[in-house]
Amino acid sequence: MSSVDELLQIEPTSASRWKENEYAVYRYSPNKTMESEGKSPGAGFSLSLVGSSIPPDREHLVREQVATKMSQGSLYHGSGQVTTLDPELFPSPSQAYYCLIDTRQSGLTREESPGDGDVSKQFLLCFVSIGRQGLDLFRTELDSYTAELKPFLQELPSDNGFSGSRLEAEIKQWFSKNVSYLTRVIKLCHDQLPLLLHTAVNSHVEVTGENSETARDLRQFLEACSLANLMQFGNSESGEAGVSVAKGTGCQGDPRSSVTVNVTENGCTVSSRESSQFCSNWAQVLLAQGTSSPDPFFLRQAVENYKLKVGREMLL
Repeated sequence: MSSVDELLQIEPTSASRWKENEYAVYRYSPNKTMESEGKSPGAGFSLSLVGSSIPPDREHLVREQVATKMSQGSLYHGSGQVTTLDPELFPSPSQAYYCLIDTRQSGLTREESPGDGDVSKQFLLCFVSIGRQGLDLFRTELDSYTAELKPFLQELPSDNGFSGSRLEAEIKQWFSKNVSYLTRVIKLCHDQLPLLLHTAVNSHVEVTGENSETARDLRQFLEACSLANLMQFGNSESGEAGVSVAKGTGCQGDPRSSVTVNVTENGCTVSSRESSQFCSNWAQVLLAQGTSSPDPFFLRQAVENYKLKVGREMLL
């Protein structure tokens, strides 16, 4: 069975299921007793709502489940986690990504005892996908995005002031910016996909163009397809990693080379014309799903399968 046939066996998420994507912003207060504001027994913290797109009857359920998960394990600033929501309370499958962001001045350690003003500068950002599963595939994008929201969080007054804020306007786009970008790139750069997949092997890729949003989409796509972690199996200084990638797939890329991808209103152009049949086959899979009924979760799984295939060939 070919690589393309293997990937086509993935069951795409029903299009009717990926309509609801919600968010919630909470102030995180450690060592406070506020049972009425979403604290789980013994959690040692409370979550007070700042703003949310989730209906109230559902929001408190999300808050309780996320708080319970937080109390059961370690949580690090800037590193998000994904949890599956209770199927008895939410359409199955449903997931929530949550990430703790500390907007206090740098250098303040967790061992120090900040005043109430400092405590209120810690926030928990929560993104919810109702009736869908796969947010864990986008953790890298979501971690970067939550870091980008830090200046917006710092602007919030102590009395919250979420409605009409820059944070509200920006966070509404979380799904579009960090998940749906895959469908936009495939639609825009469909004829360049084999080159883009091949280019992802290279360590140095420069994206140029006047449309900053499209350029952001493309950078995310290239990062998602990046084989940087796989390169660690080889010697990045000598270029042996790039040679090993070519061993079974033909996706040879010299980590020392530089490739430019230029974005225009009508598509993108890649300065390197190198590709392989392997990259062309996987591009066909992305195009087959990305142009008919695009499902970003399916597309991201296809990208991950592509990377795993390359990784296996590198180890042979």
